[in-house]
Amino acid sequence: LGWDKVRFPAPVFVGDTLRAATTVIGLRDSASRPETGIVVFEHRGYNQRDELVGVCERAALMRRRP
Repeated sequence: LGWDKVRFPAPVFVGDTLRAATTVIGLRDSASRPETGIVVFEHRGYNQRDELVGVCERAALMRRRP
């Protein structure tokens, strides 16, 4: 549904090895679609020295469990 608070606190260089980590930071029901919900994720990217090189929040429409 959208990206928010996108930051790149450190540069990324050619040859860097990157890894990502994701955390669910919010859940809520969809007002218009009762079979779905809105999930807010925080994605973080790290380089080979475990330095934070990117972070953002992302909202996604997800299907609910039956």
